[in-house]
Parts: sequence; structure tokens; C-alpha cells
Amino acid sequence: MSRLPADMVDVPVEVVSLSATRPLIRKGKMTCCDKGSCEVTLKEPEPAFQTGMHVVVDGGRGTPYRIKGVISGIEGSRLLVEAERVVEPDKRAFPRVCGGVHLKYRVVSAGDDQSIVAAWVEGDETPLRHGEWREPDPFMNFSGSGLKFEDTLHCSPGDLLLMALRIGSSAAQWHVTGRVVRVEALQAEDGVQEVDEARRSYGATHRIAVHYEHIPEEAREALAEFTLKIQNALLGI
Repeated sequence: MSRLPADMVDVPVEVVSLSATRPLIRKGKMTCCDKGSCEVTLKEPEPAFQTGMHVVVDGGRGTPYRIKGVISGIEGSRLLVEAERVVEPDKRAFPRVCGGVHLKYRVVSAGDDQSIVAAWVEGDETPLRHGEWREPDPFMNFSGSGLKFEDTLHCSPGDLLLMALRIGSSAAQWHVTGRVVRVEALQAEDGVQEVDEARRSYGATHRIAVHYEHIPEEAREALAEFTLKIQNALLGI
């Protein structure tokens, strides 16, 4: 088990959760950091935070780390977060956002009838009953042009994916197709430090980048609206 970075202790942080109905971002201070867990004291208690909620603890520009984990305990204004990963924050401001995008996907294989793609785009649910569908961690990078998520290795660059996409707490689900453009193993060289293999409930081993080939305009608009909500929350608007 790798220890969390010592320079995260006693620094201002933001705790971000997109598991709630609306983006939830609260300021606080890292008060303890030991092995695979950390403690954050919020400026004031926040009843919307709940045990089991996936969160990101962000130290901002002054601290080159972002902790992704799960709230394991709450006592007043104190949150105990069990870390799943420690990542280097994206240096870009808002072009891609880490958020609650619920995704199911499967690879279109050489043995598939190619009409399956057209049927999926037209809204046919039949493909959901065939093939191996994957559901990665909803905390992923997204934009209007593609997704970047973490999962075990089930696809390769060039693969075409069928994707069922749901955004935030919305019940609406859209049928999307996308092309895998990059697959990278998660390792120290890319800014990721392993924290605790047993705590990684999604068992991710690779980072997968996908570019949309077909996405309904309503889905693109919903992604843009969700991005705006997150940006406004981060800016305190």
C-alpha cells in the first residue's frame, strides 16, 4: 500500500461529489492523511454528504494531487475518505470535467451483424441482451466530443463501442456509439499512484479514451448543461 502524499496535510481542499442530485462542492481542510485514508474538516457540516458517496478531494493548483475515494465515515463537519486513487489534476481549467456519467458499453465484434449498430442508433434495446456489457466507475472525464474512463482491459484502439449513456441523476438514457482512440495502462509514470488494490471496487487497470461517432443532440446538450452546472458550482455561482 502506498501512503497518501504528506504535502496534502493541513492544506485547504475542496470535496466534490456528483453523486447527489446536483453537483455538491464544499470547502475544508485536510486534517489527517494516513496510508489509504484521509480526514477532511469542512468549514461547516454538510448534511448532503453521505457514507458511501464517491468524492474527489482536490487540493487545487498549489497541491499537485487529487484524491478519489469513498466517504467511509461522517462526524459533524469531519469526513473520513477511503482513498481509491491518487491522481495528478488535469492542468486544463474546464475543457473536460470529472463527473457522474453513468455508462454501459460493449465492443462491436467482428462476429456481430453490422446491422446491430444501425439498430442501436435507432433506439433498439435488443443489443442490451447480447454480448458482454461493462459498467465503469461513473467518475470519469467527459466532454461534448468524447469520454475517458477507467476499466479493466476489454477493448483496443480502433474498436467501435455501443454505449448507453445516462448523465447525473437524470433517468434519460441515450444510445451512443464511439471509437476507442487510446488505451493506457494505469501506472506511476502517468501520474497515478496505486493506493490499495483491495479498495478499488471497479478493479480498473486501464484508462480508455473514446471519441463519439454518433451521439443524439439531446445527449450532447445534456452533457453541456451538466458541465455548466459543475463549472458554476466550482466557481461558486
